[in-house]
Amino acid sequence: MATKTFEKGTLRIKFSTGVNTQGQMIEKTKAFQNVARDAQVENLAAVGTALASLFAHEWIGTGILMQESIQQ
Repeated sequence: MATKTFEKGTLRIKFSTGVNTQGQMIEKTKAFQNVARDAQVENLAAVGTALASLFAHEWIGTGILMQESIQQ
């Protein structure tokens, strides 16, 4: 039977840094590693909003990337 093991969590904050010559939005992502596996969604949202306020660019959204490995 296969099992999965948590490896790491990364909080990702996405910003708009303007538009290119074709009028398409240019996005930039800042990543913050070492997010705990059991971090509460409300806490992650609060941290994402607080960190986003420190940057000059327009905040688009916050996401979480959980990396897990699979063993057989």
